[in-house]
Amino acid sequence: MNNFLKNKHLVSRAGFGIHHNDIEKYKNISPKNLYHELRDISDYQILHTDVQSIMPEQYQEMSKSTDRKPLNQFNKMYNIDVRKSWHNQMINTPYQLREKMALFWHGHFATRIQQPLFNKEIIEIFRKDGLGNFKNLVFEVSKSSAMLNFLNNQQNKKAKPNENFARELMELFTLGRGNYTEKDIKESARAFTGWSYNQLGEFVDNKKNHDSGEKEFLGKTGNFNGSDIINIILEKPECAEFITKKIYQFFVNEVPDEKIVKSLSQKFYKSNYDIMNLMDEIFLSDWFYSEKNIGAKIKSPVELIVGIRRILPMDLQNRDTIYNFEKLLGQELLQPPNVAGWPSGIAWIDSSTLLLRMKIPAVMAGYKTLDIEPKSNDDVNMGKEEKKVVVNKKQNTITIHWESIGNILNEDLFNLLLSNPNEKVENMITQFNAEKSKKHLMISIMSTPEYQLC
Repeated sequence: MNNFLKNKHLVSRAGFGIHHNDIEKYKNISPKNLYHELRDISDYQILHTDVQSIMPEQYQEMSKSTDRKPLNQFNKMYNIDVRKSWHNQMINTPYQLREKMALFWHGHFATRIQQPLFNKEIIEIFRKDGLGNFKNLVFEVSKSSAMLNFLNNQQNKKAKPNENFARELMELFTLGRGNYTEKDIKESARAFTGWSYNQLGEFVDNKKNHDSGEKEFLGKTGNFNGSDIINIILEKPECAEFITKKIYQFFVNEVPDEKIVKSLSQKFYKSNYDIMNLMDEIFLSDWFYSEKNIGAKIKSPVELIVGIRRILPMDLQNRDTIYNFEKLLGQELLQPPNVAGWPSGIAWIDSSTLLLRMKIPAVMAGYKTLDIEPKSNDDVNMGKEEKKVVVNKKQNTITIHWESIGNILNEDLFNLLLSNPNEKVENMITQFNAEKSKKHLMISIMSTPEYQLC
């Protein structure tokens, strides 16, 4: 496998796919050097939003008003703006691994709330510290207003413990099922009593609400608090195994290689949960480029749409259109379906979503129309009606800058766009496009089932 093919695979996993400005670089740079560019975390910048942010104090005053319209409008617009800003960062930043890792953590530590300042705070935690130390990340997320709000730890008090956060901390965030008991959940919930946040969204350890009695947790006994519980969990090698397996399935292959996962998890544990060290072990290995891992993953809706926008430079007159595509496909940033996050793999594809996925490139190019309603999702929409998404040729608000990618149109488009090009696809599309332009050929390739893989 030559460097270009390796780099195409690398940037699809450590990032969101090839960028139209970097084709020549991918041909000439070694995978190792490209990876070190993708993993650079030295230039951290917070997400810029067009909607003017407000201080927590101002938000608190707005929340007290009997007129809820200004608050609801701010919540809606600021949440939309955070999504769009992060989306643009995924498209344009050369530091792809930071954003891809943040997307992974967004699905792993899933929260879905309306308070936009809390939402932005937790996304910035994922972006800033998602490649740092897992222990630090767990503490930051556990003390974040978004997580405490979503999993009801505000209501976790010694007189009446609330088990939501304690349960999900072990089941979904650190250990996985089978590595703890119901008693461990009850005892750890007692330890987390008093963990809350104040009116400004700042973490508060309220001693008046804390159960200071003795607790028995994962075989240990003591007057444990929330910090003790997290530390005890992280002492378990099973935690490293659980996280490593999820990372492997997200970045490498849905079907884990148990031997490799075991080796990686042992190194992860010995490194004291150094996330960047784990990612280096994955992306600098020879097995990452093995045939079984090439084109083995189905792109999530965000990966698909961001990937299209990286290869096709475009202007959006109505930016909502592009985010509606992701919503229609089942993945809207800041809106995971539940605490378990989004599904993965084959769960992304059914008969209707596959047809829609294959139609989106042509809709973006203005070749086809779109008239479709989002899937009903009461868990997310809470019974609200969904608006129909309509894009027709006359109303298309997407302008692709074909003149900027003349170099790409002269490439071998099958090798450029598909993880595993094959003769059957090439013959079918070449015949179909015999009398058409390279633009049509490119869009046709992006409209195949094979393009859904990375």
